[in-house]
Amino acid sequence: MQSKLCRHAKRKVCTPTLGSAKCKIKKKQGDMMSTQVKFGLIVGAIGLVVNICVSTLLGICGPVIALLGGGIAGFLTAQAEQAATRSDGARLGAIAGGIAGGLVFIGQLIGGLGALTLIQATGMQPFFGELPSASDPAGQLGYWLGGLGVGMCFGVFGLFLSALTGAGAGYLGTPEQTKFDISS
Repeated sequence: MQSKLCRHAKRKVCTPTLGSAKCKIKKKQGDMMSTQVKFGLIVGAIGLVVNICVSTLLGICGPVIALLGGGIAGFLTAQAEQAATRSDGARLGAIAGGIAGGLVFIGQLIGGLGALTLIQATGMQPFFGELPSASDPAGQLGYWLGGLGVGMCFGVFGLFLSALTGAGAGYLGTPEQTKFDISS
């Protein structure tokens, strides 16, 4: 049985078997990192820096950064990989979006702690409650742990959104495949 080149001719070879075509990825030598990891890390690193700034000023906008980052990483991965099916594109996009969301999550935590530091250093009144006095260690501990907990809640929500939008963008970014005619 002879192999036929599919539309991924430079990267994949399709071998027809029993009425279907199976594509096997041929990695180039020197390719140490998969495409979804590359795009997840690149978009996630940009999202981390942006989210540190945004979360320090307005913490509630962190999940929006994760939503955008996951979608961008998923779409870029789907376009670069040219997956065989849309469900494969969604899977690759979810992985890329999850990686990007993980880095944005770290940015959310750092930005949240930055916001707490900014509020305490300037003496600005928080949105709810009062600033604890410096001589009250229990109040200080509650202030910092409460802020870290809120940052983690926003971060986990953003991570979920990032993976979800990565999957959706990967699904939509994968072009419809044409069926192979293996009769010839």
